[in-house]
Amino acid sequence: MKRWHWRYWPLKAKLLFLTLFTSTLGIVLVCASLIAVENQNYREQLESELHVIAGILAEQSAAALLFEDHEQLSSILSSLRKIETIKQACVFSASGTLMNSLYSSGDTDCPSLSEQPPVGFVGNYYRLSQPVTLYEDTVGYIYLISHLEVLKAHIQTFIFLAMGIGGLIQLILVFVAFRLQRLVSQPILELSRAAERISLAHDYTIRAPVYGKDELGRLGRTFNDMIGTIEQQNLRILESRDSLERTVEERTSQLSLANKELEAFSYSVSHDLRQPLRAIEGFGRALEEDCEDVLDDTGKDHLRRIRAASVRMAGLIDGLLVLSRVSRQPMESERLNLSEMLEEIAEELSDLSEPLPTELRIQPDIWVAGDGRMLRIAFQNLLENAWKYSAKESSRVIEVSATSDAGYITIAIQDNGVGFDMRYVDKLFVAFNRLHTPSEFGGTGIGLATVNRVILRHHGSISASSEVGKGARFAVCLPVPAADRLHSVESNS
Repeated sequence: MKRWHWRYWPLKAKLLFLTLFTSTLGIVLVCASLIAVENQNYREQLESELHVIAGILAEQSAAALLFEDHEQLSSILSSLRKIETIKQACVFSASGTLMNSLYSSGDTDCPSLSEQPPVGFVGNYYRLSQPVTLYEDTVGYIYLISHLEVLKAHIQTFIFLAMGIGGLIQLILVFVAFRLQRLVSQPILELSRAAERISLAHDYTIRAPVYGKDELGRLGRTFNDMIGTIEQQNLRILESRDSLERTVEERTSQLSLANKELEAFSYSVSHDLRQPLRAIEGFGRALEEDCEDVLDDTGKDHLRRIRAASVRMAGLIDGLLVLSRVSRQPMESERLNLSEMLEEIAEELSDLSEPLPTELRIQPDIWVAGDGRMLRIAFQNLLENAWKYSAKESSRVIEVSATSDAGYITIAIQDNGVGFDMRYVDKLFVAFNRLHTPSEFGGTGIGLATVNRVILRHHGSISASSEVGKGARFAVCLPVPAADRLHSVESNS
């Protein structure tokens, strides 16, 4: 039904409707006015004719009334039979006595003059009372009643004629309005079509035709000027975009080349460093084993420090290698049961660490999507940190839970370890930044940077919160693929 609303009408239909409505209203008002005027004129004409007839009748019947000549009065009244509009005629003496009358078929009796009879247009009749005078003396009265059928027939004929003429004029106006509305609607429709073509094709070379020099012509020229301005601006934008894309492409190529060179350099240096470190550590161990008897305590301590430094340096190199690998290796996304992965990592940590009462609560069936090798590196680092920084407590408590919301899954790892100062949380995921000294806890300072790099490559985010002495909480937020969200909805339903 909305398409019948005024707002959904085409412009042509609106203009045609307004023109025809206005012309129809004008024709109706003119016809109504003419009918009212004609009705009033015909009434006045009828009234005037009856007064003339009554005057003639009074003049002819004055002598008959004076001498009470009924035959003469009857003869005079019989002459009224030729006038079709006369319905009744009554002649009264000066005292009000009915002297003679003329009745049509079905007429009623003449009214009594004891009371003033109705005169004028009453109901469907016109009534007239005319005194009969002779030498300024009233010798009687004449009472005439005329029916209005002739008036009604005349007005009906006039109405039909007015409606016919009005209908004919309306048909002519329809034709003229249909032709003339194009003068106004055509430029606007052309303008609308041009705007629609520009909007659909984004072709700013299109121009609307301009008709005349009136307001519509100025509108067309202004529209074309505006499109011309947009075209120029669009050309400048396209040129700027092309230039920017070329610049970005060049910078990206340069950056990619620099990254590859940097990664290759880092990878090469790391491998090259490992060889002398292995030699230092190997000769250190051989020296410790072969010359243990000739070394004093100071020499043994120096030898132990050399071997520990070489081991720490090897750890740093391994961290750099892992960080380099997660940055450049291609992604292979798959659906993973993270709960099972964390259980395996926890089991490995239990075998490698010193015995400590440990309460590990991992929420079952945590499913994520991503590269399995990278996610294992990331969550192994997080779980190792929780394991390491809670090692000095009387018992270790680690909890892993997950929540889903708005297309993302958030995995939280909470421990009861030493925690850290939140003032330094911004340094937490930067390589080689450590919030604890090596004497407190071992490590390379690369683990959380690697975790952050893996999570970013999965288009996720990581955050941390803690309070010194009350543990730490790391929250990893990963996107959930649409297929997994649908699977989750179907499972819940």
